[in-house]
Amino acid sequence: MTRRNVGIVGLVIIGLGLLWVGYREVRSKKLDGMETKDEAKISYYTCPMHHQIHADHPGECPICQMKLVPVYESPPLLDKERAGERSVIISPERQQLIGVKTETAQKKQVTKEIRTVGRIAFDPELAIAQREFVEIAKDVPALKSAAMSRLRLLGMGAEEIRALAKKGRVADNLYLPEAGEPVWIYATLYPGEMDLVQPGMSAEISLPSGSHPWTGTVRGIDPVVDPVTRSVRARIEVPKLGGVLRPDTYVNVFLKVDLGEALTIPKSALIDTGERKIAYVAQAGGYFAQREIKMGAEAGEDVVILDGIQEGEPVVTNAAFLVDSESRLKAAADAPSAPSCPEGQKWDVGMAMCM
Repeated sequence: MTRRNVGIVGLVIIGLGLLWVGYREVRSKKLDGMETKDEAKISYYTCPMHHQIHADHPGECPICQMKLVPVYESPPLLDKERAGERSVIISPERQQLIGVKTETAQKKQVTKEIRTVGRIAFDPELAIAQREFVEIAKDVPALKSAAMSRLRLLGMGAEEIRALAKKGRVADNLYLPEAGEPVWIYATLYPGEMDLVQPGMSAEISLPSGSHPWTGTVRGIDPVVDPVTRSVRARIEVPKLGGVLRPDTYVNVFLKVDLGEALTIPKSALIDTGERKIAYVAQAGGYFAQREIKMGAEAGEDVVILDGIQEGEPVVTNAAFLVDSESRLKAAADAPSAPSCPEGQKWDVGMAMCM
C-alpha cells in the first residue's frame, strides 16, 4: 500500500470516528431530554417484600431472591397548594398491565334515587292524638300546645297540623280507610337519606311484586330518630287507595331527590380507608397524586365531591386499589426502618443483617 493510500485510509477512519462520537453525543442528548420530559429518574432498586434492601443496579434480593424493582425519585410539585400530597410514578407498561383507566371529574345534574320499604298505616295512637287536639285541647291554650307537640313527635308536619285544625276532624284512614279514601304510608329513611327528603316531594309506591304503581306525596317526617333502628319515618299520602290495600301491608317506596348541579366522580374512583376517603389523580409523566376528598351524597354510579378534586382532573377509576398499593410500597421504601442490633454491631442494608 502506497503512502498516499495509507493517508486516505487514515482520514476515512478519523472521519468515521468523529461521526460516531457526534452520533453518540446527539443520541445521549436526545435520551437525556426524553428522560427529563417523559420519565422520572430511578433513585434505587428495592425488593417488593423486603423494603430495607437498597441497590444502585438491578438484581435479585439477597433474602428471597425476588427481582428488585425500581423506586423513582419523587415527582416535582405540580401545584403549590398540594405540596403535602403523596404521589407515585407508574410506567406506561405497568399501567397497561394492571389495567389503569381514568375518567374526568365533571359537573352534572345529579339525582339521587332512594329505594326503601313502607307499610300502609294502621296508627290508632296518632288518631287518638288528633282527637285530643281537635276535640279536647282546642279551647285550652296550654293543652293545645302540648297536643301540637305530641302530633309533631308522631310525625305530623306544621302544614298538616294547620289543615287538621281547619278541618276539625280526625283522619279516619288511620284505622280502616273506606274505599276511595286516601291512605297513609310510613316509609323508612336511614342516615344519609332522612335529610334529603322534604315534605311535598313525590313518591312512587308499588307492591313487592312490582305491580300496580301509585303516586303519593310526602306530607311529614318524624322529628325524632328511632333509638333501635336509627331511622325515621316519612309519612306519605296516597289518594284513592282506601279499600285497595289493607293496613300494615308492606310496599316498596321510590323517591327521587334533585340535588342540582354538582361535581362528581365515579364511585369506582373512591377508596375508603375507614379514617379518610381518597382518590388518585393522573398527572403528566405517569405521576399519580393521592388526594384526600370530602364527599357528598351518592347518586347512582357517581359520588358528589365537595372538596379535594377540581373539575376536569382525570381520576383513576379502574385499578385504583393497585395504584394505592404502588403508592404504599413507595412510601415504605422511602422510609425504611432498620432493626435494632446488639451492641457493637450495625445493620447492613445490603446484607439485611446485623454485622
